Amino acid sequence: MKPQYFDLTVMDVDSARRFFEACLGWRFEQFGPIPGYYRITAGGPEEPGIDGGIGAAKDFPQSGGRPLTLMTVPVPNIDDVIGRVEQNGGRVVEAKRAIPGIGWFATCAEPGGLLVGVLQPDSSAS
Repeated sequence: MKPQYFDLTVMDVDSARRFFEACLGWRFEQFGPIPGYYRITAGGPEEPGIDGGIGAAKDFPQSGGRPLTLMTVPVPNIDDVIGRVEQNGGRVVEAKRAIPGIGWFATCAEPGGLLVGVLQPDSSAS
């Protein structure tokens, strides 16, 4: 399963947006279901790579108040993956939750603590 999305958790969203816009040409759009969160278009559809999002560290407790990059991997069955995470020494850091119109999301950690997001696409999630 390949990563399909990245989340940047930063100390100052406006400053980081200006930085990435000026340095990398990224475009930002407010994401309605999550206040203060922006979707990132990190290039045109013909370019390789993935798009992402950006939000404030204060709004993402898993960051411990520090900057963080989180990769998200699409999965066919989030409950199955959560079970495998726990069976293999990992843990669920953020319980499964709906992202309206997108799907079911959870943040997990491998045994050493590195975080990874898992997302089961489901446009009817609410």
